[in-house]
Amino acid sequence: MNKDDCIKKLEELNNIGKSVSPTIKGEEEEVIGKIEDLVSHIVGENRYEIQRIKLNEGGIAYRICYYTCDANYKKLYYGGKCPIMNEPYFTILINEAKKKGWL
Repeated sequence: MNKDDCIKKLEELNNIGKSVSPTIKGEEEEVIGKIEDLVSHIVGENRYEIQRIKLNEGGIAYRICYYTCDANYKKLYYGGKCPIMNEPYFTILINEAKKKGWL
């Protein structure tokens, strides 16, 4: 695979319907929900996403994450240190950003 192939894989990536299992230090991995929808944007060799997650316990959460090509363009990597937050908290942050004129 070369750079163009890797970028094509980023463009074709579709995580809708996939299970979400956050890693929490000292705890066993548990599926908390599924990706219901997402928005994404590719910049260079990075795909940035906001994922809308339908939680198993009810409600919605969001995860901001990214995927990137490895240095040799052999595979895609997921940026593993990505926050997941419930909808009310995410909304608060977006509204605060709007108040500051960021958005």
